[in-house]
Amino acid sequence: MPFSLYVHIPYCLSKCPYCDFNAYAAQSWPEARYIDALCKEFATYMQAPPWQGETLETIYFGGGTPSLFQPESLRRFLICVSDHCPLAPDVEMSLEADPATGSLETLSGYRALGISRLSLGIQSFESSVLRTLGRLHTGEEALRAIELARAAKFFNLNIDLIFGVPNQTTDLLARDLNQVFGCEPEHISMYGLTYEENTPFYAMRQKGVLQPVDEETEIAMYAQVQAACAAHGYERYEISNFARPGYASQHNLRYWQGEAYLGLGAGAHSFSCTSGWGTRWSNIRNPKTYMDRALSTGRTDHYVEQLTKEQARGEFLFLNLRQRDGMSLSGFARRFGQSFFAQFPHAADLLSEGLLTQSGGKVRLTPKGLLVADSVFASFF
Repeated sequence: MPFSLYVHIPYCLSKCPYCDFNAYAAQSWPEARYIDALCKEFATYMQAPPWQGETLETIYFGGGTPSLFQPESLRRFLICVSDHCPLAPDVEMSLEADPATGSLETLSGYRALGISRLSLGIQSFESSVLRTLGRLHTGEEALRAIELARAAKFFNLNIDLIFGVPNQTTDLLARDLNQVFGCEPEHISMYGLTYEENTPFYAMRQKGVLQPVDEETEIAMYAQVQAACAAHGYERYEISNFARPGYASQHNLRYWQGEAYLGLGAGAHSFSCTSGWGTRWSNIRNPKTYMDRALSTGRTDHYVEQLTKEQARGEFLFLNLRQRDGMSLSGFARRFGQSFFAQFPHAADLLSEGLLTQSGGKVRLTPKGLLVADSVFASFF
C-alpha cells in the first residue's frame, strides 16, 4: 500500500481574510521544536501498520507558509523520513511558497533537497484584487518570485490564482491569465473564491460589507478560465487544476483517487483504506498543544472516523467526478457490489439534463455539469 505524506506548516506572516486553513499569523515561530515534533510523529507512525514498511510516493509541504522554514530544517525532517521509510525512486516532493517570502538562496536550498515542485500562492497580479484578498505581495513581487523560482532550477512550477473576487471583472481576470501564460508555468490552479464560515470574509459578506460577484459573472469567469487554459496548452484534469502534459500533481491525484495519505503537523488530516470502508482522522489544531503531545507520545490525533458504506460511496463519486477522466462504472461496481445506475436511479435524469455524460465505461461531468458541480455531488450523499 504505497502512500503519500502531507506535512502541515501552520505559520504565516499574515493570515488572509478568506482563508479557513489551520494557519496562524506570527512574527516568529518555534521552527526547531516543530521539526522535532514532526520527526517524532512520523517515526511513531512508521512503527506500526498500515504505514510500516510501505513505500512513500509523494511528499507535500503545505500550510500556512512552508517557505517560512529554512531549507536546513526541512533537510533534517527529510533525513528522518528516509531513515524510517522507503522512498519511491521518482518520489514527487512539493512545497508551497508565498511570493512575499523566500530568496534565491532559500529556493535553491529547497531545490537541493530534492524538492522538485514549487507552488506559488500568487492569487492575482492585479493590485486592486490583491488588496481585497489581503495579500502581502504586489504583482511585481509575484513576477520576481517566479523569476527566482526559475533561477533556482524549479522546472515544475504551479501558480495559484483566485477568481470571483468582489469587484473583479472578466477584464481583470483576463489580465491575470495573460500574466500567467506569459510566465509559462507547468501547472495552474484556478479557484473560485468561497466564503467559509469562521473567516473574516464570511462575516463581511453576512454584514453586507463584501458583495460577492453575481452567479452569472462567476460562471462566465470559469468558462473564461477553461477556454484560455485550453488555448494555451493546459489540460483541465480536475475541476480547478490545469497542467501541461506530464505535469499533473501526483500528490493531489492520490487524494482524488482515494489513495492512502498520512498527514503530519497541527491540524493535518489522514486517510487509510485498509479496514472497512476507510478511516480518517485529524490532528490537534493548536500548534503548541500539537508539539507538546507529539514530543511526549508521538501521536496527536484527536478525531477519528470510520466511514460508512454510504459515506465512502458518496466520496468515491465526489472525488472521481472532480477529475476529467471521470468515474469508472466497473470500478464502482467492484467496490460497492452494485451498479452505479441501480444505486442512484436519478443519475439517468442527470444524463438526460446534460449534466453527466457516459462513454467508454465511465461517467463524467459535462461542461454544463461543471458549472453546477456542487449540486451534482450533493445529489449522491
